[in-house]
Amino acid sequence: MTDPSSAFDALAGRIADIERRFAGLRDDLTELSGTATDESGLVTATVDVTGVLTGLTLAPAALRLGTEGIAELVLEAYGKARTAAVTQMEERTEGLDATLGAGLTELFGKPGDFSAMRRLEETVDRLGRLGGRLPDAPA
Repeated sequence: MTDPSSAFDALAGRIADIERRFAGLRDDLTELSGTATDESGLVTATVDVTGVLTGLTLAPAALRLGTEGIAELVLEAYGKARTAAVTQMEERTEGLDATLGAGLTELFGKPGDFSAMRRLEETVDRLGRLGGRLPDAPA
């Protein structure tokens, strides 16, 4: 196990790296969408990154299928569009959670490692000292 100071510094470096990777990611994610067409090619759906339907196109031939037929095609296209949006989001955020998690395990140990309590207390104390050096928030 590494000492708390060097582990804390390593974690701070990882967090800085994550912050750099997140710079601009929020804007990218708000613009991200997924678009897909059902297997017949009659219905196309577009969703945003949260899965909200933002666009739907029906070919005139789809109307011949009746309401139940159209509903099936819409659900199929919607499901494919959501999958496309999730895939894009995962590609853009790949590795961000693992990078931070590894740092926390190195700093505080694995579950059941009670010696980690001392390291946690030392880290909290260090954070308190660092926080004392920061300027007060404007009133």
